[in-house]
Amino acid sequence: MLDPYGEQAMIRSLFVGITEANRSWKMISLLLTGNILLSLPIAAPIFLLIVETSRNTLAADRMMADKLDPLWLIDLINNQFPGAGIETAAFQVEVLLVVMGVVYLLLNTFFAGGVIGVLNSTDGLFTMRKFWGEAGANFWRFLRLMLISLIFYGVAIGVYALLLWPIESAAREASAVEPVIYKRWGAIAALTLMFAFVNMVFDYAKIGTVINCDRGGSKGMFRETLGAFRFSGRNFLSVFGLYLVIALVGLAVFLPFNFLRWSVNQSSAGRVLLAILLGQIAIAGRMWTRLVFYAAETHLYKKLSPITAPKPVRIEPQPEFARAEAPEGRDG
Repeated sequence: MLDPYGEQAMIRSLFVGITEANRSWKMISLLLTGNILLSLPIAAPIFLLIVETSRNTLAADRMMADKLDPLWLIDLINNQFPGAGIETAAFQVEVLLVVMGVVYLLLNTFFAGGVIGVLNSTDGLFTMRKFWGEAGANFWRFLRLMLISLIFYGVAIGVYALLLWPIESAAREASAVEPVIYKRWGAIAALTLMFAFVNMVFDYAKIGTVINCDRGGSKGMFRETLGAFRFSGRNFLSVFGLYLVIALVGLAVFLPFNFLRWSVNQSSAGRVLLAILLGQIAIAGRMWTRLVFYAAETHLYKKLSPITAPKPVRIEPQPEFARAEAPEGRDG
């Protein structure tokens, strides 16, 4: 049963997170700009490939409308376009995806330090100097946390494989398909929840790192990870309930704009621009959700975690002061 204090703190943190994200439009704009700049190296080669190979063909209109033309793809695979082959294009895209995936993780790790640092500051207000300063100060700590998190994501995948193995073994002998499908869905749902839990724990590890550094009690990243697991386990219903509620709110914000973006028939330049605008709004919704996560989790962490004041430094009195403070002896 959910602790009443934890339930109140969870609800309060949710509204605090939404409020903080709503007033952080400058940070959202900065994160959106970074996302756009990061996507250009991948989008540009694919766009140029489509333009060069579909020019003066009937496939151009369909490709403009975000509809893959099968004849164009067959011609590309068969190397019918001069200088454009599926092997070369696929290799270039794969290399770009790997490189940009690594850059994306590093950039988001860097940005997370700035976001949490700003949210944890005294006034919580965004300034470029504060954001970049906090991002730089926390980057290496957050990078170590990201590398540690890979271990736990790997454990989650291993658990998923163990769950899936008997399901697939039984599927080869099953006479009905539906029970197997439901079991596979159950395994995927379990993997999703495990990933969500690990992601949540390392959010709190990042938040704890920033708060403890500000209090002068910085610990190693393994200790911060263990502390985040203890905090999440001790307040499981509150912290995981908050995480799932914010995830649902984020989906409610993202999916409608994403649906509108893909429902636009891009048959003209104006509609293409409209689709691009709706796509960027959907991505901005994801950035807003990320800020809600960090702001709400920071508030909940401060409410539910014990605040340990730094130990006072004991100052030994100097001999001359000790003599001066000593009681004077009697005369005679």
